[in-house]
Order: sequence, then structure tokens, then C-alpha cells
Amino acid sequence: MAAAQNKAIAFTIDDLPLNGPSIEIDRLQTMTKKLLTVIQKNRIPMVGFVNEGLLYAPNETDARMAVLKMWHDSGVELGNHTFSHMGFTGASLAAYEDDFIRGDSVVNLLVKPKKTRYFRHPFLQMGETRELEDSFEKFIAERGYRSVPITVDTMDWMFLAAYAKSLKEKDKALQKRVSEDYLKFVALKIDSGEKMADGLFGRQIKHILLLHANELNADNFEALIKIFKEKGYQFITVDEALQDSVYRFPDKYAPTSDWLGHWAFSQGKKFDSPAPPEYIQQIFQGK
Repeated sequence: MAAAQNKAIAFTIDDLPLNGPSIEIDRLQTMTKKLLTVIQKNRIPMVGFVNEGLLYAPNETDARMAVLKMWHDSGVELGNHTFSHMGFTGASLAAYEDDFIRGDSVVNLLVKPKKTRYFRHPFLQMGETRELEDSFEKFIAERGYRSVPITVDTMDWMFLAAYAKSLKEKDKALQKRVSEDYLKFVALKIDSGEKMADGLFGRQIKHILLLHANELNADNFEALIKIFKEKGYQFITVDEALQDSVYRFPDKYAPTSDWLGHWAFSQGKKFDSPAPPEYIQQIFQGK
């Protein structure tokens, strides 16, 4: 494993204000406070990517905008994740650009006089060809944006299905099991990311972590951060991470902003990646 002093990671969190099944506004407020308390306590630099379409819920729009303001007021930098969480695969460039623009209005009002500067592709789907992606990248660059890929994905979105089930059914045993298995999986994914980085670049890189704004992370966030600390990670900004030369495009293009996967494809290398437990996959698939 990499020497502790060489380990660095930038935290990002997607789908603000809420990832996954809809929950009551008081639960959303509680979830957000939990996340922000741990972020501030541990002084984690973070970018949160917003789906503005999630702000518009019957009788809750003002309250959800207030939740988004909580993120901003806590020092989390906000970014664009499109309006409707639109995937680029199968979408026209014009439609995708339009959804990007629609996802810009509330956040840019909120952060004034500053401007948002980061974009995250929903589903990590980039343009189907390098030419298409280049066109989009040029479009957002003209508006002061840069795309932010990822290198470590905790797959919390899959674990969330089982966690939400445990909360709905008040199944404390399942809730505890999911939390424990999620944290074990996070540790495995960190180790996998280190192994891939070493195999692709012969060194450790400045990683970028993908998380989602959900109750699973809110209830386990202190423990999750502890895992990174115990593995010797330094928490850095997205801007610092993107200065690593690995974030240029590889020679061979793949339509994904999973950057280690992208580089592995370009180099023709394959790596074993850990998978969530079978019961997590089955609940996620509705079985």
C-alpha cells in the first residue's frame, strides 16, 4: 500500500439536496445537519453537486431551497449536476446542454457574488464520442466550468436501497447489518483504488471520492471518515486534486468519468473490483 504521506483525496457529494427515495422535509433537514456537522468537525473540503429539479417538491420548494442554503452556508462549494439528473448516453448534445443551463439558476443566485465552477456528469456518463464530449466541455468551459471525474465510488446508492428498507420497516438488525457492510465495502474500495492507481501510473494519485446526499451516509459519516484517516489520507480540495496530471484525457476514449476505469480501458488493463454483498444487490434489484 501507498505511504501515508502520499495519500490524498478530495470529497465530493452528489444529488443535493437528496439522493434516493423522497423523505419528509424534517428528515431531510436532520439528514443534512448530520452530514454538515461531521464535515465541519473534521474540516473536510467538499464540493456538492446539485440537481435543481430536486428542489421542486409540492409544498416544500422553499424548505428544500433552505436546505440547499445550509450546504452553502456551511462552506460546501456547490456545483452543477444538471437540472434533472440527465444521463448523456442517448441524449442529444443540445438537450444535455439545455439541462445543464437549467441546473444553473438557483445555485448561481445562492452563491453570488461568486460563481459555480464545477460540473459532474450524472451516472458518470460522458459523451458517446470524444468529439461529443469535447463539444460539451468547450460549452461549459465558456461558462467558467470544469468537469470533475471520480476515482473512488462507494456505491452508496446501491446500499441505500437496503438501508431505506430497514428504516421503512424499522428493522434495526438490517439497518446495523447494512451500515457495517457498507463501511467494510468502503475500505475495500479504497484499497482497490490504490491498487489500480499503482498499476496504471506506478504511484499514488490525488483521488476524488464520490458520495451521495442520503441517510446512509448521514448516519455513518463519522465512521466513514475514520476509515480514510486510519488509512493515512489527507483531505484536499477538488482544485488541488485536479492538478494531478492523471486528470488529463487518456489516449483511448471511453464515455465515462470513472477516471481509473477510463485509464484502464485506454491502457488495455483489467482490475478486479469489489462488489457489494449479494443481499444488497438483490434488494437494489427489487428481488
